[in-house]
Amino acid sequence: MAGWNLKRGVITDYDATEEQYRSLFNYVLSEACRKRNTYKFGLIKSILDNLFNGEELEQGILLSYEQLFEKFAENYWNLVVKYDLRQMRRDGRSQYSKIETILRGEAEKEGIVAEIEYDLLDDATKERLAKSVTSECKKYVIGALYEDFDGILYSFDQNGVGLCLAPRAYRFMLKYKIEIEKLNYYSWAKFLETINTDDAIIRVIEKLELATPKRSNLSVYRELLQSEFEESNCFYCGKKLRKSTHVDHFIPWSFTKDDKVWNLVLSCPTCNIGKSNRIPSKALLNKLMERNRQFGSCANTTIQKDFQSYEENKFKDMWNYAKNSGFKEMD
Repeated sequence: MAGWNLKRGVITDYDATEEQYRSLFNYVLSEACRKRNTYKFGLIKSILDNLFNGEELEQGILLSYEQLFEKFAENYWNLVVKYDLRQMRRDGRSQYSKIETILRGEAEKEGIVAEIEYDLLDDATKERLAKSVTSECKKYVIGALYEDFDGILYSFDQNGVGLCLAPRAYRFMLKYKIEIEKLNYYSWAKFLETINTDDAIIRVIEKLELATPKRSNLSVYRELLQSEFEESNCFYCGKKLRKSTHVDHFIPWSFTKDDKVWNLVLSCPTCNIGKSNRIPSKALLNKLMERNRQFGSCANTTIQKDFQSYEENKFKDMWNYAKNSGFKEMD
């Protein structure tokens, strides 16, 4: 497989067009692109899940290996251990891919019940899995996907801290995030259908969607928003909040797939339920950005950590990309 043994790679074209990216995504996710296992699908999903966690550098958006392969490990734990879906074509030499062997071996060694969700594993187990998965993927997956995209998607160095998305690649993936996710799921599911039994592939698209990420418990953010910023009124209607206060993702979670305080507001149940999977108005976006400007001086470590990935212009782009992806505005 071309590129699998690359140690580093640079961006070959910083001026690549949308047509080039679209063509290469269609190629990589097609049967024309050689795949012995599903790792390329998994890495694309991890990149999509981490688009809002990157650090902006002069040469692009840095996504750390730690961020990427924690998501990767979670995805594959649920697919391999919980759902028992094979991820590699049979080659006559081994029954499972290396990632499958790592995950199944950990489950067997620790006597973990197969149906257990990844987020229920203890921290030590998660850390071991992430370390082993990161080592394997840095060695064999990063370079292979880099080569498939002709070097225009990201740069990387195995001895560095992560891969760096080209600025235009980052904007393309944000703009077409939902479309790429759907195409990636479809192509991944088609691949799984060729290597699994009929029993295993029941509701396979749903299994891929549910593998990761999960919505977090947002109670800690409710307390932060109430205590640090004295938010006691519904962000949307302005009415006084009662005991049944909701924490709402301003830009829907189904688009961001992430929980960050700069995208969270307190809401009354009526507004939250009525908002559903829609995006608030541009006026409310401006209101939230004004609120977020106050977070710069906050000493709370959770808030500081969340705000490391926040930029006002990027937040505006997220709102526009969500709208262009089919999310309707609230009435």
